Amino acid sequence: MTDARRTPAGPPTTPRELFAQILRRLVVVTAAVTVLGALLGLLLRGTPGLWGGLLGGLVGVIFCLTTVVTMQLGEGRSPQFLAVAVLGGWVVKMVVIIAILASLQGRTFYDKVVLAVTLVVMVLASLVIETMAVRGARIPVVNPSAGSTPEQ
Repeated sequence: MTDARRTPAGPPTTPRELFAQILRRLVVVTAAVTVLGALLGLLLRGTPGLWGGLLGGLVGVIFCLTTVVTMQLGEGRSPQFLAVAVLGGWVVKMVVIIAILASLQGRTFYDKVVLAVTLVVMVLASLVIETMAVRGARIPVVNPSAGSTPEQ
């Protein structure tokens, strides 16, 4: 007997599968970018570079993963709920990120350039992952206003 379910390597066919795929890929990429940023920061700027890479990774994780988690929570609910969840999540995310960056103002234990580069690389990688996943998804689109009778 064969299993007729879609293999995990195939393109997502539901929003839930799409968000799960994006989340899995983002977890791997954010971890890799954080480690790479911290190691390169350590090699190029010493201990402040290490801290800059780690802090850039932390802020990047908050920035990248919260959007996907918000979309997962809103999946299957009304478009109004999803809009409020995404907008509210964005506002909360911005407040948290601004608070973190404001608390780092004037501190000298981290390198600002390494933090910024790590954060920018992570956000760009997130953008590429999300775009490629959505473009490759095979999720059917249904237009309820078109009616149930075929046009002749």
